Amino acid sequence: MQKYKLTALITLATVTAPAWSSGGHYPIDDAELAEPGVLQIEAWHTRIDGSNWELAILPAITLPGAPLELTAGYARVKDDGEGFHRFEPSAKWQFSAVDSGQVGTAVSLTAGHEDGRFTDWLLNVPITYQLEGTKLTLLANAGWLRERDAGWNNRLFVGGGFEWEADSRTTVIGQLYREGSSVKPEAQLGLRFDGRAAVEFIDLAVGRELGGDNDWSFTFGLTLAL
Repeated sequence: MQKYKLTALITLATVTAPAWSSGGHYPIDDAELAEPGVLQIEAWHTRIDGSNWELAILPAITLPGAPLELTAGYARVKDDGEGFHRFEPSAKWQFSAVDSGQVGTAVSLTAGHEDGRFTDWLLNVPITYQLEGTKLTLLANAGWLRERDAGWNNRLFVGGGFEWEADSRTTVIGQLYREGSSVKPEAQLGLRFDGRAAVEFIDLAVGRELGGDNDWSFTFGLTLAL
């Protein structure tokens, strides 16, 4: 993906909530796609509030000749002492590319599968604007989240963020997002370093739920381009 690729983290309040969007551990997605014909693999380990954790891998590829990115995420999750597997297939269609001074737009659909059944769906619209003549990129997401509990319930997913290129190899990433009016907002701040050879990026990030349990999360991630 491009240097400013920004994708999605599991929510801090409940580890089972879907928030990967088109991939990755950042919850706010951008309108970029993986480079056509290149297999990009994002892998990360997130520890939440010291005892819960997630180990995930997410390969992504953009189809040649079409602005369509397909991903297939897998995670092993430990939540309150119980472990489970989670699968997240996703597709993202790009309407307009991210260019300096212009707005990039896309739409993505992500499914969550746990315990032998689909448990959630996320339809999301990422909007990205790279300020002309600066090293700052702004992001906004608006989506519809449908989750299975005792029955199905629906919530809005909204959020925004920024990416600032601090130097030629370091990008600062900040985000604020929320799932529904009754859920506490959450924030994440991280550093992305350009890697070498097959290692495209190295990520370090910290996140926190703003209110409620005030849970913290810490993430180490790698992005490979093959």
